Amino acid sequence: MSKRIRNLIVIGIFILSMAIVLLVLVLTQPKEEVEETTEDQTIQLLNYNRDDALTATIKNETGEYTIRNGVSGFVIDKFNGFRQNSTTMGAAVRCATELTAQALVEENAQDLEKYGLAEGSPKASCDIELKDGTKYSVYFGIDAPDGKTRYVRLADSRDVYTVLINSSGYFYNADKDFISLVVTDELTNNNTAPTLDRMVIKRKDLDYDIEFIDDSKNYSIDDISMASAQVMISPVYAYLDITNSNAIMYGLWGLTAYDVEKVHPTEEDFEKYGLSDPFCEVNLEAELQTYNIKIGNVAAYQLDENGEPTSIPATFYCYYQGIDIIYVFESGEVPWATFMPIDILSSMMTANYIYTLDYIDVNYLTGDKEAFHFDLSPNMEEKYLTGTVNGEEFEEEDFKKLYQFMLKCPIDDLCFEDPSEDAKIAEMIFHRSDGNDDSLGFYDLGNNRVAVKLNGQTSFSQPIGYINVLKQNIELFMNKEALLEVW
Repeated sequence: MSKRIRNLIVIGIFILSMAIVLLVLVLTQPKEEVEETTEDQTIQLLNYNRDDALTATIKNETGEYTIRNGVSGFVIDKFNGFRQNSTTMGAAVRCATELTAQALVEENAQDLEKYGLAEGSPKASCDIELKDGTKYSVYFGIDAPDGKTRYVRLADSRDVYTVLINSSGYFYNADKDFISLVVTDELTNNNTAPTLDRMVIKRKDLDYDIEFIDDSKNYSIDDISMASAQVMISPVYAYLDITNSNAIMYGLWGLTAYDVEKVHPTEEDFEKYGLSDPFCEVNLEAELQTYNIKIGNVAAYQLDENGEPTSIPATFYCYYQGIDIIYVFESGEVPWATFMPIDILSSMMTANYIYTLDYIDVNYLTGDKEAFHFDLSPNMEEKYLTGTVNGEEFEEEDFKKLYQFMLKCPIDDLCFEDPSEDAKIAEMIFHRSDGNDDSLGFYDLGNNRVAVKLNGQTSFSQPIGYINVLKQNIELFMNKEALLEVW
């Protein structure tokens, strides 16, 4: 037998031996223990029906108050006239009538102080009176080390138990915590938006008022229009973006507070929270109704990534007229305090329904002083038009693209300085068949920017590139070529 064959036989015997050893280890390995399931070990301490409760008197470090089971639900009588969160109060009463403990901590405890459950000084308590005359009290103590439960006991027993924090938290609340945070109703299909006749926003950080009025008589919408039914008339005259302006124009409906700060505030409270001379005030007139909200001091600032306060407001103290409460609102809920007018302007310099137009004149007043006259013959009922530009006929679809470019432009700033007439470089006039005209005047401000006057009123400014590209696009339109889309 050759040496090579002997070596192969030895290797084979070794591999077989190792396989046998592994098989024995697997067969003799102890079976994994199967995790045993345990039944619910909670302890029912009280098992009354919540609706059988007559009153629940809660005492804690914030004071004492009574929740009463009234005809229309659970209420706190001292807050009659305010919206109350009856559902939350009902949940609190349920936790005190159907009390379930997680575990028994100590039977007949001698030192109740260490649990926050000492007689006469528990962290919180709830005295229940049932409709049949039954009375009892539940004491709530400090948090248990697990961070999930709190200590609890019945007043007539020294047995200490734990209950879940989320079911005992109600009893540590102040009475004001049961006031509803819903300040005004949302607008729904059954609660349509009223006509907003006039809105004035006053801000301490601005040297002008922001004012809006209803423009629905002149309002119409088509496939290129995104203008709001309201217009800004101060600090400048301008159209509003229907989406971006919605929170400003209709934000007073559906107001929901972050917290209740003070009920029945005094003059001193108004001074303390910056509401006697508010940072921002909104006055709205709508269908013979007036609405007002005052926005006072910043309650808290947003935190940066290191948890340090920034200069950006997170919440404000606010007072809504008609509800005698100082609330805390998140800044996004009261956008009037932080928005800027430019944020909500439409990208349209003017808004005229295409089928109401009679003619458009575009005049360039410098250089070659070119003029373009669009003579239009629209059919309002059947929604089509024909027309010419400087006597040459055009296709309706091509004109719609050009008209969209005429209306939409890069408005990026308000303009408060009235430019000299000598600086006028171009104008557009939109004449409607009903006799109403809109005129736009463009005035060179230098630095590649122009001021724009709408119907003679200086409104905003934009890059000069727009008016230059508009001229190119008109020429491309007349040559039946594709328009430029950027400036």
